[in-house]
Amino acid sequence: MRTRSIIRFLCLAIVASFSSLSSAQQAVSFAVSESGFVPTTSEQKLKIAVLMPQVDNPLTVFANSIVNGIKAENSQQSSPYEIILLPRKAGQSALSHLQDAALLGAVAAIGPVSRDDVNEISLLPFLPLPVVSLNLPQNGVSSPELMMNYSLSQEEEAKQITSIAIKALPIGTDGVIPSVAIFEADSPLEHRIADTYAKQLQAANIPFTRQTLTEELMAQSKFYSIENSSIPKPTLEKLPDATEDPYGYQRVKLRNERLMSQYRAKVEFEEAPYQAAFLVMDARTAALVKPRLPRTTRVWGTSMINPGNPEQSVTASLTYDLQNAGFVDSPLIVRYNDADFKASFGVNPPASLLERRLFAFGVDAYRLACVWMKWQPDIHMDGTTGTLSFRQGLTANVERIAQPAMILNGKIETLTAEQLAQPLQRP
Repeated sequence: MRTRSIIRFLCLAIVASFSSLSSAQQAVSFAVSESGFVPTTSEQKLKIAVLMPQVDNPLTVFANSIVNGIKAENSQQSSPYEIILLPRKAGQSALSHLQDAALLGAVAAIGPVSRDDVNEISLLPFLPLPVVSLNLPQNGVSSPELMMNYSLSQEEEAKQITSIAIKALPIGTDGVIPSVAIFEADSPLEHRIADTYAKQLQAANIPFTRQTLTEELMAQSKFYSIENSSIPKPTLEKLPDATEDPYGYQRVKLRNERLMSQYRAKVEFEEAPYQAAFLVMDARTAALVKPRLPRTTRVWGTSMINPGNPEQSVTASLTYDLQNAGFVDSPLIVRYNDADFKASFGVNPPASLLERRLFAFGVDAYRLACVWMKWQPDIHMDGTTGTLSFRQGLTANVERIAQPAMILNGKIETLTAEQLAQPLQRP
């Protein structure tokens, strides 16, 4: 409590020292109590600042989708806040950006978005107001007392789906743990996610291989060979001479082809060289990869492999190619319905899957900010992006448990983690 009292004193000192710099801004006095920062003026709405990137920053497009969620959720409240958008100025420091928010009378700040900006704020000794950052700082970077870090981290989703996939692995009667495979697209983000899979599997002593998708690999019809199968190959009949006995030649050829088809079908459902495959790529690429895997190999992924609304013709074919694929995503996404969305938020649905996901991110960031500004150290809520938990005494990061789901018969079905880990029903 002594640390918190010191921080509050410093916060008030910062606000006081900068108030004289803004003659055009109406003065706002703050009362700091156990309920948080509360402006004492009765002439203005309470304000929440959104720390935006610089105007010319590519992240602004994504930040705008997040802001749409913040504003929509705010508009549904009986006493809405005034939402202030604060783009970061060229050359402006993180502390100065936060001080601008405090001077404008904000009781909390949501943002920034980029990891570099979050790292910069995390290194500050104190903050002038409560902050809900929209990314996680790098490993080993601790955050100030007034900082909460909330993210849609693909790495965190990878940890969650790996835990489910490990429970789903069939352990042999001899206790042998089956091998798994990681297939990753060749980009920095995908490699980071694949690294997370690898670390989780190593920690659980699960043997695995990693394969980066290349043009040569994608040119193959299968990512495995049936030559090493333990199932004996059928004995084929000798073909008669096609010229002397064309009818007999055709009959024997068809019988041999039938035997080989039956053999290949048995091999397809034989024990696969890897029992699970983690796909680190987008849904379109995943739909090309999955048919190249053994039939009995279960496929897992993060929200990246979610093809989106199966009612749209563009994604309908992807859902059939991704049959039985398990993943995690935001509840708002996997349970999405146009009518429900408009009824809940009073606005038209965002056009793309990414925009909807960022919209949900903004909704939950707003909800967290409304609680965090009141100094609540322990938070638990069922949000639009998942089940959110926060314990300030343990970490500054919000734990997000996304919704487990599976693609079944052209639809996305929501399941519990226990249901998703159950064996699949095979034909």
